[in-house]
Amino acid sequence: MDLRLRFASVCLALFLCPVLSSSAADFNAVTESLPPLNYEEEGVITGYATELLQASAQAAKLTTSISLLPWARAYQTVLAQPNTMIYSITRTPEREPVFEWIGPISPRQIFVYKLRERKDIQIKTLSDVAKYKVGLVREMASTKDFIKQSEITDNNIDFAPTVESNMKKLFLNRIDLIVSQDWSAAFLAKSLKRKPEELEAVLLLDNTHSYYFALNMQTDPALLAKLRQGFETVQKSGQMEKLKN
Repeated sequence: MDLRLRFASVCLALFLCPVLSSSAADFNAVTESLPPLNYEEEGVITGYATELLQASAQAAKLTTSISLLPWARAYQTVLAQPNTMIYSITRTPEREPVFEWIGPISPRQIFVYKLRERKDIQIKTLSDVAKYKVGLVREMASTKDFIKQSEITDNNIDFAPTVESNMKKLFLNRIDLIVSQDWSAAFLAKSLKRKPEELEAVLLLDNTHSYYFALNMQTDPALLAKLRQGFETVQKSGQMEKLKN
């Protein structure tokens, strides 16, 4: 094997190893911090989507190991490893043939936000956004859609690894605007000891997609069928609606 190729293979194995080592579980799940859907609290991965996943796995009599990662790493992990799930993920035409899908698990509304006190920022159309420094999270569907739709230049994009760090930069006035899901924006503001009312949604970017569970295309068909049945069981029992409250 070419030395460079061997080195690259070793690096990929080391990169994925921490999340793929839980062989005792029937399947692995990777997620990002996107509260209140999925996040870590006192060392425990929780949130509505996490609880829905756990309930679905229990109904299917399956065990799972969940890892919380930056979104870009979680995405690459699920692409590389069979019997692995990623959540909460937006189902888009580009991603449709890449994954096996279960859901939908939650509606999704994406807005451009600014600090309400920033009267100097005036947004009426998407083209106005390109004038300001915008915080985005790498590999998220909302980021990719925003870049495609807007006229923003690379100089006005500030990438963050997580939604938390993106929100922190907004409150510190290191950036002017962020692109965020509505539930997440309110939750993150509270987690930073700020009031959601300090944020102002200035532009709706998208409300046409939903969040799903997605699995690697090479996932064992029997495992996939059990998971789908488990999800349907939770959905039909009314437990899914109870978890939202």
